[in-house]
Amino acid sequence: MAKDRASRRARLRQQTADDSGAIDKRRDSNVSFAEEYAYVLKDLRWVFALAAIMFVLLVVLNLVLQ
Repeated sequence: MAKDRASRRARLRQQTADDSGAIDKRRDSNVSFAEEYAYVLKDLRWVFALAAIMFVLLVVLNLVLQ
C-alpha cells in the first residue's frame, strides 16, 4: 500500500514536470505567433475603419440625395 502511494506520487510529479515543459513551449509558440502576425491586426483595423467610413458616407449620401 505504501509502495502504491509512493509510485502514484512519483507518477504525478513526473506528469507535472512534463506538463510544465509543454506549457512553456506553447507560450513560446504563442508569443512568436503574435509577433509574426501583428501586421494582420493592423490591417484588420484599417479595413474596419475604411468600412465604417464608407458606411457613414453611404448614409449621408442617402440623406442628401433624397
